Amino acid sequence: MTAHHLVGLPYVADGHEAQVLDLTVPDGHPGARPVVVFIHGGAWREGSRRVWESSEGEDFAALRAVLLDRGWATVSVDYRLTDVAPIPAQLDDVEAALGWVHAHADRYGLDATRVAVIGDSAGGHLAQLVGTTRQERETGRVADSGGRCRIVAVVSYYGVSDLRRLVADRVAAGCGEGESGEASPEGRLLGVDPALPSSAAVADAASPLAHVSPAAAPTLLFHGKQDCLVPDAQSRRVAAALKRAGVPTEVVLVDGGHADPVFYTHPDLQQRALDFLGRHLEA
Repeated sequence: MTAHHLVGLPYVADGHEAQVLDLTVPDGHPGARPVVVFIHGGAWREGSRRVWESSEGEDFAALRAVLLDRGWATVSVDYRLTDVAPIPAQLDDVEAALGWVHAHADRYGLDATRVAVIGDSAGGHLAQLVGTTRQERETGRVADSGGRCRIVAVVSYYGVSDLRRLVADRVAAGCGEGESGEASPEGRLLGVDPALPSSAAVADAASPLAHVSPAAAPTLLFHGKQDCLVPDAQSRRVAAALKRAGVPTEVVLVDGGHADPVFYTHPDLQQRALDFLGRHLEA
């Protein structure tokens, strides 16, 4: 397969050095390509869009390869981390990247009406947040985004959906508290300890679970049953809420822990993601 691969494209004019993306458009497929946007994990404090394609990230690269073979363009996004700014900076950056895709769709042969968002861990949280807030975004939440893509599907790999109860879920799973408090990754994201009752409103505002409505995007959630960093209760809880709201939702629980390469390399799991995305990107 041949493809046009563009690296380090700024999606915000005169923006922060982190506000860049990579775009790959496969050759040999007629018409405007559906787009899959990848959001990297790393506890909102580290990580890079480069894992999507690097040899050091063979697990992610394996998934990217099957998406490109399907004829879908891929975008991988960097965003401001929590040492630069707390939320909503990360969500605003992803939305600005989606605006860039919309604004440049004709130039690169992309279909801005058929865009899916996927992410792992912290990136799964942001992907879910894009999906559960899509109605707000599509009615103009981000005024300077350059336009709005139509988000037709979300895929979250072991993503955080409920910041307020993340530590409690670890304890309930027999994993201990792990990092907690204001100095934890989620605390740095919010600027408060999300487990405190006084922080509930702040934590909920940044939690996909609290934004679930019938307008949310169809969602596929992959999660490891032995995940002690982000227990699978996070995906099971948001899936139940999405289903109650009438949103097409699937949950795949896998024997494995957090960030197990099997999520991306196992043919059956790859096919599950392809089937789900295909139903929505090729409808």
